Amino acid sequence: RSKDRLVLAVLEEKSSSALTEEEARKFGLNGSASRLGYDDAAVEAYLGSNGNGNSNSNRSASRSGNGASVKPVPSGSGTSVVSGRGPGEDERRRKERVEEIGREDAWFKRSDGEAMPKVSVVPGGRWNRFKTYSTIQRTLEIWGSVFAFIFKVWLNNQKFTYRGGMTEEKRVMRRKVLAKWLKESILRLGPTFIKIGQQFSTRVDILPKEYVDQLSELQDQVPPFPSETAVSTIEEELGASVNEIFERFDVEPLAAASLGQVHRACLNGQEVVLKVQRPGLKELFDIDLKNLRVIAEYLQKVDPKSDGAKRDWVAIYDECANVLYQEIDYTKEAFNAEKFAENFKNMDYVKVPEIYWEYTTPQVLTMEYVPGIKINRIQQIDKLGLDRKRLGRYAVESYLEQILSHGFFHADPHPGNIAVDDANGGRLIFYDFGMMGSISPNIREGLLEVFYGVYEKDPDKVLQAMVQMGVLVPTGDMTAVRRTAQFFLDSFEERLAAQRKEREMATVEPGFKKQLSKEEKFEKKKQRLAAIGEDLLAIAADQPFRFPATFTFVVRAFSVLDGIGKGLDPRFDITEIAKP
Repeated sequence: RSKDRLVLAVLEEKSSSALTEEEARKFGLNGSASRLGYDDAAVEAYLGSNGNGNSNSNRSASRSGNGASVKPVPSGSGTSVVSGRGPGEDERRRKERVEEIGREDAWFKRSDGEAMPKVSVVPGGRWNRFKTYSTIQRTLEIWGSVFAFIFKVWLNNQKFTYRGGMTEEKRVMRRKVLAKWLKESILRLGPTFIKIGQQFSTRVDILPKEYVDQLSELQDQVPPFPSETAVSTIEEELGASVNEIFERFDVEPLAAASLGQVHRACLNGQEVVLKVQRPGLKELFDIDLKNLRVIAEYLQKVDPKSDGAKRDWVAIYDECANVLYQEIDYTKEAFNAEKFAENFKNMDYVKVPEIYWEYTTPQVLTMEYVPGIKINRIQQIDKLGLDRKRLGRYAVESYLEQILSHGFFHADPHPGNIAVDDANGGRLIFYDFGMMGSISPNIREGLLEVFYGVYEKDPDKVLQAMVQMGVLVPTGDMTAVRRTAQFFLDSFEERLAAQRKEREMATVEPGFKKQLSKEEKFEKKKQRLAAIGEDLLAIAADQPFRFPATFTFVVRAFSVLDGIGKGLDPRFDITEIAKP
C-alpha cells in the first residue's frame, strides 16, 4: 500500500481518469479518484459537529451522464462499470435534485472573511505527526487556562475592582465578558474541551445563564487533517488500499470537525460516505481527561454550593468522559444508528442512513450517502416544494416518540444533524448518532407526569413526578418548593399566552418571514435557552435539586426543536403538538 504504488496506479489510469502526471503527484494517492466535487449540505452532519461544518460546493465537477464517475476496467474485459447506480432512474434524478438544491460551501472553504479558529492542538496535525506535543506541555497549557479562569472569577468578586461600587448589573456584565473569554479558551484548547463545553451548554442546573449562552454558541470548527492521513487510516483499518476497495474515492474531504472528517466514495456501485477519525484522538483524550478529573476533584472541594444545588462534580466528570469515549468508537455509533432505524422502521417520515458493517471499524464509519437539505434552510426547502408546517410537526412528534415511547433519543438535534428531502412527500433525515440518550422506564413515566402536570397546571403532580425521577429530594415541609412550582407554572402559562398573542398579531405570511441578522438569530436563541434555564433554576432556588444529564439533554432537545419549528413556521406552537 505504499505511496509509490498508488502513484503508479494513477499514472496507469491517467488516460481514462483524465488526470495528468502533475495532478497525480499532487494527489499522491488513489488512482481511481476523480476530482469530482459532489456538493451537498447534508453530508457534513455525519461529523457530530454542532451544525457549523458544512459540505463543499463550487468545486468543478466533471460528471458522466448519471452524475457519477466511470471506473476503467482492465483491458480484455471489453466492458466498463458505471459507479453510482441507483435503484431506479427516477430515484437517481430525485437525489440529484435534492443534492443540487442543498449545495453549500464547507465552512473551511468559505471566502466570506471569517477567520479560521485558532486551535492549539489538533490530532492528526503537528502534535500527531511530529510527536512534539508532550504530556507535560499539554498539562501546563490546560492548567494555565484553569488558573487564569480562577483568578478572573476571584477578581470579579472583589468589591475594590468595581469603580463606583459593585452592583448586580456590573457583575452580570463581567460574567458575560468572562463567559466569552472561557468560550474562546475552550476553542483554543481543542477537541476534548470543545465537546465538554457543548455538553455543559445544556447544564442550566450547574452554570449561570451567561455561561450557558456562550457555550451554546461553541462552534465545532477544527481544520481538516491531511487527506493522506485519512487514506492511511482507512487502509490500515480496512486492510486494503482505497483503490482495491472503492471504485472512486474523493481525496478532498467534504466536511471536517473536531473528531474527524468525511470523504465521499463509490462502493460496489453505491454512493457512500466515510467518517474518518482524527489520528491520535484517544491519546489526546487520555491526557486531557486525566487533567479534567483533577479539576473535578478540586471543584468538589471548593464549590461552596451556596445556591443550595447538589453539584457532584466528579459524577458530572464521569458522565462527560463516558460520552466522549463512546463518541470516538464508531462501531458504537453504527449500533446506535441501526437501533434508531429499527425504532422508526414503520414510520416513513424518518430516514436513517444504512450502515456498511463490513467497512466499519472503531475509527472508520461507512454509511449510505443520503443527500438532504438542512432543516433550517427555508428557501431551499421551499424550492423543493415541501410543507414546512408538516416538517415542524414531524420533528416534534419524532422526538416525543423517541423520548416517551422508545426511551432512546438523539441527544444533539441541531440543524446540522437533521435534514429533509422530498421522499414520501417530505421526510426527516437524521445524521450523527455519536451522542444518544437513554431514558429508563422510571424517568419516562416521570416525564409523562411532568407533561400532564404542566398541562393541567397541577404543581403537586409536577413535584411528585420530580421525586419519582430522583430530581427532587422530598423533605418534611414541601410548602416552599410547592409555592415555587406554582410560580413556575403561572409564569410558564403567561409566557405561552404572550407567544399566542404574538402569533395572532403576526401579519407576515408564512414563507415570507423577515430575515433576521446573525446577531438577532443568536439573541433569539439565547432568549429561548435562557427562558428554560431560568425556569429550571427558579424551582431549584428553594430546594436542592440534581438534574441528571439525560434530563438536561431532553430539555435542550425541545428548546432546539422549538427554534427549528418557529423557523419553519412563524405560527409554530410546540405546546399544541405536545399536548397529551
